Amino acid sequence: MKDLRGKVVLITGAARGMGRMDALAFAREGCRLAMTDVDREELEKAALEMADAGYEAHPYVLDVSDRGACFKLVERVDKEVGPIEVLVNNAGVMECGEFTGMSEHHWRRTMEVNFLGQVWMMQAVLPDMLERRSGHIVNMASQAGVIGGAKMSSYSASKHAVMGVTDSVRLELRGSGVRFTDVIPGFVDTGMASGAEPPFISPWVDPVRVSEAIVDAVKKSREEICRPAFSVRLSAFLRGLGSPRLLDGIYRMLGGHKVFDTWRRDPDRPF
Repeated sequence: MKDLRGKVVLITGAARGMGRMDALAFAREGCRLAMTDVDREELEKAALEMADAGYEAHPYVLDVSDRGACFKLVERVDKEVGPIEVLVNNAGVMECGEFTGMSEHHWRRTMEVNFLGQVWMMQAVLPDMLERRSGHIVNMASQAGVIGGAKMSSYSASKHAVMGVTDSVRLELRGSGVRFTDVIPGFVDTGMASGAEPPFISPWVDPVRVSEAIVDAVKKSREEICRPAFSVRLSAFLRGLGSPRLLDGIYRMLGGHKVFDTWRRDPDRPF
């Protein structure tokens, strides 16, 4: 999809952070944006800023954990904006803490938003994309989906699931005209992981760099993005060695077991 001008791009979780950066990056390519989020106030503010800058942006309040709402939203965007050419599954939540202290509500909410939210949106947009034999789906995974992290069991589990479903559907639909991209970032400086202290081999990543890479991946049909590439690839290599004892030793040596000891919930995120 070399030329994105005029294409309709639907981005979930677009009110702030990574989603907002993605929206701006696609807007600069001349795309028509459908921006969704559960936070109406921040979503409308983000869409207004896009409009003031001369970009076309349509805000839609959506909780991606509601399957029916996802399907209705896609139908509405198709009627009001146009056929969705690119879906960016960005909406996500993070809660860090000790495994034994995590509540049922927390586990369900994390899996419903981070994993099932992406599944529902994929199921909602795919029929039309398959009929047109054209489209691109971008799923936000994480380095935590490559290798687990201490005190982030639910988040890590949800991102492992995202990578698994993306790989499976990509293989199932190869040759259909619909492309898929897994985005695997490390520590992105958006506020979601505020207070965490990443090891030196995985420095904070500017979200602008990630959003620019996502646009480039859609234009060039790339199936995976890793930022920073070295630490993400190293994590995958170490996990693939098949030696958990060695992996755990290196993890502790780098201080990985303490990364989220100082994590703080972002007070600006109402979910």
